[in-house]
Amino acid sequence: MTKRLPRHERGYAMLAVVAGIGVMAAVAAGAAAATAARLDTLEAEASAARLSAAADAGVAIALANLTRPGLGARWSIDGRTYNETFNAVPVAIRIEDEAGKIMVNRIDGENIGWLMTALGLSQRQVNVLRDSFDDWIDQDDEPRREGAETGAYRAQGYAARNGPPVSVEELGDIRGFTPALVERMSRIATVEVNGTAFDKRYADPLAIQVMNDGDGNSPDVIERRREIAGQRPAFPITDPADWSGRVVTIIAMARGPGGAQAQRRVVVQLTGKPRQPYVVRWGN
Repeated sequence: MTKRLPRHERGYAMLAVVAGIGVMAAVAAGAAAATAARLDTLEAEASAARLSAAADAGVAIALANLTRPGLGARWSIDGRTYNETFNAVPVAIRIEDEAGKIMVNRIDGENIGWLMTALGLSQRQVNVLRDSFDDWIDQDDEPRREGAETGAYRAQGYAARNGPPVSVEELGDIRGFTPALVERMSRIATVEVNGTAFDKRYADPLAIQVMNDGDGNSPDVIERRREIAGQRPAFPITDPADWSGRVVTIIAMARGPGGAQAQRRVVVQLTGKPRQPYVVRWGN
């Protein structure tokens, strides 16, 4: 026979049962929340991995199309966008000819002035950037009217190079070159190596303008604009030797839902050799 609790203790027992149920419910809710958070984390990690794999695949796709037999079958290196898909992930791929970019170690303040004017900066900004660039690359320590020499940089712990920049990123050390401006320039700027000459065939019209005479309406600039607009075919590569030593940048951008994305940027040198058609020079 089950012993019944005294009447005055029955209420406490009921409270204990209710409290126990509440604790168990709280534990279950906490476990469910933790599980949901973990699932969200795993899903985010899986999504990031898919995007990274797709971006890597984009680089591989570009290399395959740059080095396939038959010049007519190869992708262009004029910066146009190729839209591909890898495992249902869309990938936008661009290939840029480094020889068709503004070579920041071969220009002076005048070229910088042309570029900044074309980018729509104020005359005051143009003057500062032009003079500061010239002061950065010249051999003296006498600042120009709107420029800056070593004294202006001492507080930041560095000095004017007194020579050409060794990278596009170095421009960010020069007075007036903001991170946003350097980022804006990065698509059409590079550093010349190995004595490579500027090649207008696949260049951005703005690069042609800056590397020539600053005239945005020159025949070369107008002709290149027409090529990009499809009004006339671009220069074909008809000589296999054109591939030998050419340096290009491959940019592959994989995009997912909610604005998620992964990008790969790789600089390769094309060799024209079937057994080793390219050499990776830099990538991230």
